[in-house]
Amino acid sequence: MKAIGLYVTLFFLSFSHFGWSQTEAERYDKGLKTLKESDFESAKKIFYELRSQYPQKAEYWYLCGVAKIQGKDFGSALVDLNKAISLNAELQDAYLFRHLANKETRNFQFALADISKYLEYVPNDTSARYSRYTLALYMKEYEEAVTDGAWLIQKGIGGDTLLEAQIGVLEESGNYRNAVDLLSSMLKKDPDNEKWYYKRAHLYFAAADHQRSLNDIERYLITDPKNSKALKLRFDNHFYLRNLPTCEKYVIELIEIEPKNGSYHGDYGHVLLQKGDWERAENAFEKAIKLKSESLGYVYLGRGIARFNKGDKENACSDWERSLILGEMVSRNYLIKFCNR
Repeated sequence: MKAIGLYVTLFFLSFSHFGWSQTEAERYDKGLKTLKESDFESAKKIFYELRSQYPQKAEYWYLCGVAKIQGKDFGSALVDLNKAISLNAELQDAYLFRHLANKETRNFQFALADISKYLEYVPNDTSARYSRYTLALYMKEYEEAVTDGAWLIQKGIGGDTLLEAQIGVLEESGNYRNAVDLLSSMLKKDPDNEKWYYKRAHLYFAAADHQRSLNDIERYLITDPKNSKALKLRFDNHFYLRNLPTCEKYVIELIEIEPKNGSYHGDYGHVLLQKGDWERAENAFEKAIKLKSESLGYVYLGRGIARFNKGDKENACSDWERSLILGEMVSRNYLIKFCNR
């Protein structure tokens, strides 16, 4: 396991020999030597014998656990490390290794608690901080992930990969403003990095700041003018800003690029609804359904509105029922108001 390699260097290399018999000290030194030489089986045997003979000495339980972890005997290592910590709760490095054992035995909540405890003692341990960051990401514990990600970024660790991951964490946790602030600070350092404008445009859109999103996506499209995802985001921003003539122009452009994309036909239908063009809107929605739009609930909602305004109440109500089944909760309001359902 990669994480183990980060911690191969042992921490308890200078326990006081005061009060030990010469034989005990020699065995202890030999155990440390075998650990440093990666002879984990011999080290495990030596420290097993020492902890059996001196069961109240926490460091022997700890070092036996370390040897077992290096030999990938994680379940048994967990027993030894639990005992070490019960004998000496201040044995800080035992928490570090127990977090590895807990992680490998899929006790993730305990692993997170252990690495957090270790970082209380050694807050500037970069490897431990990164280990908690990746574990918190996996567990979707966003508070720890955001804290550690910010710390690592401040230390200049991880480069663009970590920056992108941190932005993803902030976005997934709904913290769009902090994600935008992070991206904006990156753009101050690298103002020609077009991918950051693209990402920030999405974040602004999620935060309902459509004009700023539009500004960024227009900047990005200078370098990649035929990127359909970017063109779709441009359309979406104009739609929310109610720039209907511009919306119609851009959605037609999207349909010309991908004529079999049902979602674009659905978007066109909603533009036509805003214009009150019920006939053409219904036709656009029918194409969207035929081409299997990704947002069929939204499409049936729109077709229901078009049909109702054309006087076809029965089919409108049927469309709203389908829309509701597909998860478009707004349809419930139409069913209650116009269909008595």
